[in-house]
Amino acid sequence: MGSALKTSDHFIGHNIKQRSVKLTASIVTLFMLSFSTPTLAGWEVQWIDPFEGTGVNWDNWTAQTQANYNNEVQCYTDDDSSVNKNFDVSDGTLKIIARKHNNHCPGLGGKSKSWTSGRLNSKDKSEFLYGRIESRIKFHNLEGGSWPAFWMLENRIAEQPIKGDGDKIGWPNAGAGEIDVWEWFSNKPDTYITNFFNRTSKNSQRKTACGSLVLHNYAAGAADVQNWHTYAIQWSEDNISFYMDDTLVASQNMGNCKQYKEPMFVLLNVAMGGNLGGRIDRRLKKATMEVDYVAHCIPTDTNDSIYCNENTPNATDDGQNEI
Repeated sequence: MGSALKTSDHFIGHNIKQRSVKLTASIVTLFMLSFSTPTLAGWEVQWIDPFEGTGVNWDNWTAQTQANYNNEVQCYTDDDSSVNKNFDVSDGTLKIIARKHNNHCPGLGGKSKSWTSGRLNSKDKSEFLYGRIESRIKFHNLEGGSWPAFWMLENRIAEQPIKGDGDKIGWPNAGAGEIDVWEWFSNKPDTYITNFFNRTSKNSQRKTACGSLVLHNYAAGAADVQNWHTYAIQWSEDNISFYMDDTLVASQNMGNCKQYKEPMFVLLNVAMGGNLGGRIDRRLKKATMEVDYVAHCIPTDTNDSIYCNENTPNATDDGQNEI
């Protein structure tokens, strides 16, 4: 969900207080042992945002208002309170709402845009290294032109918020690589995308060094995106596997991959139009992505949970599992 444009034979790359990763050697060892086979004993929650209350928890998220990629037509805002807000937290879910609305986008220096929308990231607030990253999502609209996504970027990327803590790397070099957990295009509605964007060196700028694109078909076709589904990755040093509900969608060997061995942050957004969103249906005035929760879990042998959600046991509060 792009930080830059790619050539036509590639999909476009996409584009929570600061905490450092404090995984102890014992936790890492436990993780690697647990992840050496596809079957884990279980998971325990290390971090979760269940989207309770009446607004976005800004301790967890930043509204990325300076994003402008892929010839998209939306202005990203931080509006979670006005009549035309782009973020609505209510009834236990987050709604990211794209609205057809001509505007001069403040985050883009007054550039004229025809839509507003929302893009949240957890950079410098909640970042994760290995484990299971999961969200439960549904999208409300089938009209053409929308592009919702749940994805991740490495934490040294030069994107808002910039804190000067090494975050000066250009996408998708080492430190700024991308994993797309779930991306859906309303103009190609029967499938969703899982994908990677990365580079091993400046001398291989056009080469995807590890991981590959996998398209997963919705069993009920396009209308299935309007139903709740759980999308997740299970990530270790040597493997990244993608899941929808309890179905393994793809398993990618990361053994020879130089990237994805440092913390990453989560992004949620709805883009409109552009290179992949495509032509926007003239009848479309509003497009809504609804998110039940986002969570990160670490492996455990104390339960048999297969999901990482509000019903999953919490990690023991011994100070070893913080980020």
